[in-house]
Amino acid sequence: MELPFYEKEKLDPAFPFLAWERARSNFWFPFHWHSQVEILQILSGRLDVIVSGESREGRQGDIVIVDTGLIHGYANPAPGTGARIFQFGLDIFSGILPDIRSGEHTLVFGRQILFTHNGDGPLHSHIEKFLGGIFREYHSNAPGSRLSVVAGLYELTVALLRESSRREAAPPQVKPKINHDRLDLIFAYIADNFDNPDLTIAMAAKAAGLNKYYFSHLMKEQTGQTFSEYLSHMRLHRAEQYLVESDMPVTDIAYNCGFNSIATFNRLFKLYTGTNPSAYRNAGVD
Repeated sequence: MELPFYEKEKLDPAFPFLAWERARSNFWFPFHWHSQVEILQILSGRLDVIVSGESREGRQGDIVIVDTGLIHGYANPAPGTGARIFQFGLDIFSGILPDIRSGEHTLVFGRQILFTHNGDGPLHSHIEKFLGGIFREYHSNAPGSRLSVVAGLYELTVALLRESSRREAAPPQVKPKINHDRLDLIFAYIADNFDNPDLTIAMAAKAAGLNKYYFSHLMKEQTGQTFSEYLSHMRLHRAEQYLVESDMPVTDIAYNCGFNSIATFNRLFKLYTGTNPSAYRNAGVD
């Protein structure tokens, strides 16, 4: 039940692309970053999408595009939330990167994060169509499937680029300057120590080599959450996993996840999931 705090897995240089489906109640990803573009297509349910400290609610049918290098995560899923996830490296556009910029410096994937049917109409429908074709081809293993995936990505990018040009008045999103190594250290430390009930912001800041006030600012800026909120979400997510994947008593789960009070655990768990731990387990959520 390892909790990854960031992703640096290198895709196959010959074909830098991955696509998979995930449908489970605890659809929750800790904050991470990677050098690939990521697209999340929400198939059912709803969840919070947090990118560079800004939170948006994603609902069934919405499509999320996260540009390279941005800190992002998904949290607070509704029961039954499912999605398709696509990741691809920019090497797939080798030789034509200058052609996929929506401005002088901004890649088209950084122009807009959330695409909805109501707000983006025909563009949303085009993206949805391209993603469906790309996903089917990727998993078909038919002759020429890789060529078809690349062609689909090119078509999707052209649609984004032309719509971006049409909306010239809208300012492009500016990617914040961040120190990934420092953030990796912060996320790793919390992932390794969240089960310590005595963990404090001062301890985490010291481990990251930062003063407490700058550490607090950095957490809020990059995740949209305070240290306390992020730590609680990390603990509650691990508790969800224990409830689904083990027969461990609820009290033991609470203490193993860093809570020093069963009452606090029950209160926060219900606030986070909408139900109490025993009901969550008895519902047979997967």
